[in-house]
Amino acid sequence: MIAVLVSTHGTMANSLIETAEMICGKQTQCEAVPFLMGQSLDDFQQQIEQKLATLTKSGSAILCLVDLKGGTPFNTLVKLIPNYPMMEIITGVNIPMLLSTFMLRADKNDLIDLLTEVIDSSVQSIERYNLNSISNNNGQDEEF
Repeated sequence: MIAVLVSTHGTMANSLIETAEMICGKQTQCEAVPFLMGQSLDDFQQQIEQKLATLTKSGSAILCLVDLKGGTPFNTLVKLIPNYPMMEIITGVNIPMLLSTFMLRADKNDLIDLLTEVIDSSVQSIERYNLNSISNNNGQDEEF
């Protein structure tokens, strides 16, 4: 199974995992690392490295999901890529992305295949609704 590390500014990483687990069940090989207000970069990097060490014990690949390209979680993980050649990073983490990851990772042994599907499903989950689109639905419920 591909391991997952979620890292964001603030406690959103923990909340994203908790919310996704409400929908698809408790997950193993999944860790959150929040970057907290006032936290030193050294302390944050140390936390990231501890979680990565835990996740790599099984020898599986690691998918890291972060909030922002160029932010501290992203920059910290990018610096660590040479130490973890089986690690990939996706920016813009959200609930659909995390749900796709959780549902697909057990069946995927190839990290690149998982990345492609997770990114595709995340992009497809973005839609725009307004009064006109709801009115044109003619009172029919849309399946989600």
